[in-house]
Amino acid sequence: MTTRRDVLKAGSALALAGTLGAEAILGAQSESTPSNGQSRRFRTITYNVLACMGYRNKKDDRRSYRPAIPREQMTTRFALELALYQPDIVSFQESPGERVVAEIAEKAGLRHHCFFPSGQAWPGAVMSRYRIVEFTNCPLKSFKERPAELFTRHWGRAVLETPTGELTVYSAHLFPGGSNPGRREPEVSEMLKVMASDIEANRSILLQGDLNHRPDGPEYKRWVEAGLVDTFAAKGVGQPHTIPSDNVQARIDYIWAHGPIAGRLRECRVLYEGAFRTNPDDPGSIALSDHVPVMTTFEW
Repeated sequence: MTTRRDVLKAGSALALAGTLGAEAILGAQSESTPSNGQSRRFRTITYNVLACMGYRNKKDDRRSYRPAIPREQMTTRFALELALYQPDIVSFQESPGERVVAEIAEKAGLRHHCFFPSGQAWPGAVMSRYRIVEFTNCPLKSFKERPAELFTRHWGRAVLETPTGELTVYSAHLFPGGSNPGRREPEVSEMLKVMASDIEANRSILLQGDLNHRPDGPEYKRWVEAGLVDTFAAKGVGQPHTIPSDNVQARIDYIWAHGPIAGRLRECRVLYEGAFRTNPDDPGSIALSDHVPVMTTFEW
């Protein structure tokens, strides 16, 4: 059921957004940007957002799992809930269109964004407090164009200008299919070819997104062998599962790190809380998506 805390939280956030804007939520002197201009922490979130349509508790006996909530209201809900965590980067999988991404980014105080069109119907996006100096949709090494059978969701690369230098963010949503890695293996192979120069040069990189495999799958081993650090395995706090948001049972969403930034890892946790999950005691409750986000915090 809805608690008084939920009402107060939503009301306070909406009031702040309406009168002072997202900067009031983030704070002019937030933890990530203290008064001396030196960042103390850097925070990134990855989130499969189900096109920002919302997700019903499976205990709800109504036919559709997507609630009939106006898009503009969902845009505000996503922005305010994400802004509570003061992220420096947010990446979306199953993103809404670029116009909606821009609205969410602005409302959440993330001034910069880039959009990764999908091979079919599941685009991605990266939003950032820091300037995005370059980005590439579906970077490839082995092909001139995206093969029809690969990266049907999204795969993209963005380079950010941060207080400690450039950071490369790879955003991905790999092919689904449970325990069958057949369609994901060639995607992983191509991704590692694209990432190889950054890995070999020991640059700070992040790979984050819905990778659609579990930690016991063969794909996971390949990321580890390439030298990437699973931030939850290294510094995870709380339960690890990311789907479904009404009763999490599987871990398929990740934030991986490599290079100097990996040595600054402080914590990773799954945000199975707030509006990111349904209320198990309320069959009519909704979550923002069927996934819950993963958040990783680094120290500069």
